[in-house]
Amino acid sequence: MTMTITMDGDEGTATGGRINRRSLMRFGAAAAGAIALASCAKENPNREARDGKDKGPYDVAVVGAGYAGITAARELAAKGWRVVVLEARPRIGGRTFTSTFLGRQIELGGSSVHWVQPHVFAEMQRYGFGFEEVPLRDLDKAYVMTADGKVHDVAPERFDIGYNDAFDKFCADAKTLFPQPFAPFSNAEVAKLDIISAAERMAKLDLDPIQRASLNAELVLYAGSSTNTFSYMSYVKMFAAAAWDPYTFTDSEKHWHIARGGTAALAKAILDDSKADVRLGTVVKQVETTAGGVTLRTADGQSIEAKAAIFTLPTQVYPDIEFKPGLSAEKQAFIKNGDLCDGATMYMRIKQNLGNTFTFCDDPNPLSAIQTEESDPEIGTILKATLGRQSLIDINDQDAVNAELRKIHPGVEITDIAPYNWVKDPFSKQAWPAYRAGWFRKYKDMAKPEGRLFFAGSGTADGWHAYIDGAVESGIRACRELTAMLEKETNKNG
Repeated sequence: MTMTITMDGDEGTATGGRINRRSLMRFGAAAAGAIALASCAKENPNREARDGKDKGPYDVAVVGAGYAGITAARELAAKGWRVVVLEARPRIGGRTFTSTFLGRQIELGGSSVHWVQPHVFAEMQRYGFGFEEVPLRDLDKAYVMTADGKVHDVAPERFDIGYNDAFDKFCADAKTLFPQPFAPFSNAEVAKLDIISAAERMAKLDLDPIQRASLNAELVLYAGSSTNTFSYMSYVKMFAAAAWDPYTFTDSEKHWHIARGGTAALAKAILDDSKADVRLGTVVKQVETTAGGVTLRTADGQSIEAKAAIFTLPTQVYPDIEFKPGLSAEKQAFIKNGDLCDGATMYMRIKQNLGNTFTFCDDPNPLSAIQTEESDPEIGTILKATLGRQSLIDINDQDAVNAELRKIHPGVEITDIAPYNWVKDPFSKQAWPAYRAGWFRKYKDMAKPEGRLFFAGSGTADGWHAYIDGAVESGIRACRELTAMLEKETNKNG
């Protein structure tokens, strides 16, 4: 059975100890930190003029109510600027998504947080959110499917040793390349070496077939693409942001979620702290900039005027908006070429009790990582699958998914699935940010202001660019840049 909900006009499906690289298999899938998808937080009915439709003009219009947008809106409103937030979805949260599957709360989008991620940790401290530890259990079974489709039953201890060795080799130069991870180009060699793909880096490593398949599957999850196109430098930069430490990196990407309501609750707390007007279900279709301001026109005929605007959209959404005048050639080139991510997430219930299992499936096998979320004789098994390349399979086709799963677990029967395809969501068109080789060095082109237009989003962050932390960082930066412009104009006009 497929559980179906309608989101943003796009019919998708949704749900209803110590860890480190040395004990990866006790935790499971590898894309938990990727910044991803949409929150279900509701508006605060006590805030004045929340819909703002008869209000204006504004100092700033913020387009997008993900973590970048709501952070920017709160910071701008705190400085006294009049702010309106325009969000296409009927909810806030962007590429985070707290939902349920068979009565269990889950996170379908960006979820992992950590005290080594400074911006999101500060927000959690500000609003009193603690950490919820993801349960860790020893594996009963571990499997690796190599690119040829052959399945290897690997002892979990053997997997740990082999995978950790491969990972250490892949990231061996991190401290030399990124001595200051939040200033990623402080070492000039990084820009020169950005043409190297993850696949090219792996080809130089002495790895056995199981190591190579496991590491490649992990990297495909981060890339949302073949590793032939994924930037090696961008992945190593995120590892460097975790103090160049394998334990800290794994702890930050897999071990901790936001307690007391998850990503949706923290997003709501941030927006509720703002005096910004919020218009949900508002799709911006055209932006016209003049010498004195910005006019934004929406699909339902609204016209919003402001002195400036901040755009916090996923990269692949920008072509759906007409900019007058057009965006710079550099931005247009990055939008066309720079960002990858064909990823998706799905949950499934298996009739049989498989126990606690984990599987890496190397590209081009579609179910990149599969982990047990829960298992017992009564419920059977609930599995979570993270796909680096959703285009390789129809994730809504239960029979097709069951056929893939039977390659690993012969004879299993899927009774329920809950997939969500963010690539087909019209307001994301991609999953988490991931840079193409040769384009990581150009991500700052997307972050550069253009006249009265400013830009944010986790993909424009200097630090944790594929995480919630990067989104918050970018919102703070965009606020700082825009405020400087408005204050300069205010002082000039006296």
